[in-house]
Amino acid sequence: MSVEWSDLDRLLLESLQQRVPLVPRPYQQLALELGAGPEQVLNRVAALAGPGGPVREISGVFDAAALGYATTLVAAQVADERLDAAGAVAAGHPGVSHCYARAGELNLWFTLAVGPDSTVGLAGTVDLLRRLMRAERMLSLPAVRRYKLHVRFDLTGRPAAHAGGAPAPAVRAAPAEPSDRQVRAIRALQQPLAVVAEPFDGPARAEEFSAEELLVLAADLLAAGWMRRYAAALRHRAVGARANVLVAWEVPPQRADAFGAGAAGLDRVSHCYLRATGPRWPYNLYTMVHGPDEQEVSRTVAAIAAAGGDCRRASLPTRREYKKARIRLFSSEFRRWEAAVLD
Repeated sequence: MSVEWSDLDRLLLESLQQRVPLVPRPYQQLALELGAGPEQVLNRVAALAGPGGPVREISGVFDAAALGYATTLVAAQVADERLDAAGAVAAGHPGVSHCYARAGELNLWFTLAVGPDSTVGLAGTVDLLRRLMRAERMLSLPAVRRYKLHVRFDLTGRPAAHAGGAPAPAVRAAPAEPSDRQVRAIRALQQPLAVVAEPFDGPARAEEFSAEELLVLAADLLAAGWMRRYAAALRHRAVGARANVLVAWEVPPQRADAFGAGAAGLDRVSHCYLRATGPRWPYNLYTMVHGPDEQEVSRTVAAIAAAGGDCRRASLPTRREYKKARIRLFSSEFRRWEAAVLD
């Protein structure tokens, strides 16, 4: 953690990663909440979101599955000499938000979302990527149940709010069918928020709304659960989370909910999912663990194992990062990608 951060910086980072107020002047509202001057807050957020700063992006985070997108976690086995090229291929798909080289036989992992208007669908897209990447083996591991999805870094020493809660089904029986107006609002709210006094004006105009209309729609999207939150994404290393590991666990189905709830209750676990298994891959429960160093990460993994019982596991530390970005739902990039690949 940077020693140059002031107390206000830490409070701002803590607040920004939780929520940015959906009001015409959100930074002024933050200033009121934190007891700081509006210009001071605007200047500090601009610095924190500048080049090399800890704030990667401020935008809406949407539930892709609730909006009709098919999603999965993909694990691929690629020859070492082709790994970087394969990572670039996967990262080039607009529905890939995270793509990493990881240790192990399955050495390339990425998340994938495909929209309801796709001409080839999720399975077809996975197969296309397998061929383009020249993968020797590829598994699609869709989520069955979500126990936790909450990346929150403690910057003030205050207790963390637990966002695990009751397990949520990963796929809803009846995905939403947003109207054209709602789709335009979603596109606007996915744009990175500028650090200016009235930052919603630009995204609203781009989709032919007034800022007031966009904010009303944003509140509705949030209330419906289609938008999970409107907040900042932080650069993990910049805020002290220099180590991480994805751990896949082989958990008996009858113990999965208890295991998932226990893991989700740990602050250093940001993601916890029950997923489908695959050929020669019996692991069904996944935890993403972040920490300041390898020792702290290892202690958290040991705590999960101790609480969950004797379950076989595969640790999959990150070797290289190829992509980390919020995907843009309802973007024309999806159609362009398919057209280029299928041409």
